[in-house]
Amino acid sequence: MVTVRLIERRGAVLTPSGLACLAGVPTVNVSTGCAHRCIYCYGRGYSQYPGEDVVLVYRDTAERVERELARKRRRPLAAYFCPSCDAFQPLDAVLEQSYQSMAAILGAGVGVEFVTKGAVPDRFLELFGRHPGRVSAQVGLTTLDDSLRATLEPGAAPVGERLANVSCLKEAGVSVAVRADPLIHGVTDSEGGLVALMAACRERGASDVAASYLFLRPAVTASLKRHVTDRALLERILAPYAQGCRFALRGGAGGGLALPEAVRSAAYERLVRLGVEYGLQVHVCGCKNPDVASGRCHLVRSVEDVPESRGQETARLLWELPPSS
Repeated sequence: MVTVRLIERRGAVLTPSGLACLAGVPTVNVSTGCAHRCIYCYGRGYSQYPGEDVVLVYRDTAERVERELARKRRRPLAAYFCPSCDAFQPLDAVLEQSYQSMAAILGAGVGVEFVTKGAVPDRFLELFGRHPGRVSAQVGLTTLDDSLRATLEPGAAPVGERLANVSCLKEAGVSVAVRADPLIHGVTDSEGGLVALMAACRERGASDVAASYLFLRPAVTASLKRHVTDRALLERILAPYAQGCRFALRGGAGGGLALPEAVRSAAYERLVRLGVEYGLQVHVCGCKNPDVASGRCHLVRSVEDVPESRGQETARLLWELPPSS
């Protein structure tokens, strides 16, 4: 049972992220803590983490974000929900703040971008449908095995609801992709499992998949040891990291332990190959794979990398915003 408490926010709502994939896009957290209780979540290591059975919801997010946008000389292209939680947790207080905040942001002519492992309610789809082209989403999905999903992400939406998200968001005019992160080597990345995942993504109309493997931090390792009661499964998850690579995330958002470089390289090559077979473009996150990838995982789509004729890259804005008055 999750305990919900409403709290006042200290500091700004629109804040920068340390992740390179979020560079230049202000982020919004509607809560501290998350009811999805994913056992691999890096948020467990944050100093302000309230515990897995408590969610602290900022009661004044919508009002404050509206005031902050009004004060800006030039509005951002978009705001991203939520780097430390999920905007679509199955909690009325979270959903209300998420809805009111997204409505205020879209009403100000600013885009909304998010990643979620929750179910997106109809009223959000109606809101997004009134702002075509200004909403971008990634639906988190790493396995179609719902029993395994329940072990790894006990409070998150079932697989079927997330697949429905992809279809419904597309129908609402949202740019939507699937986020296969974190994949767990030897657990969620069997050939059959990945083939089924790719086929389901394509069937639902997705054209892009962002992928990365589990990145271990001390709090994540402790959580896995505490929650995975199947000792054989725990060994399968942790054993490959014995010879892993330790490095900092690109962008300065802390460090941790990744799978060995050779393991990740082979795994991403297989993902790209499967993507081609199913007509999907696979994006590998360079933040957690600086030794094998340099691209972005398209966590946000407010800018898009466009190759120039000379082989260089430039940023193309997906929408232009005038200065606020």
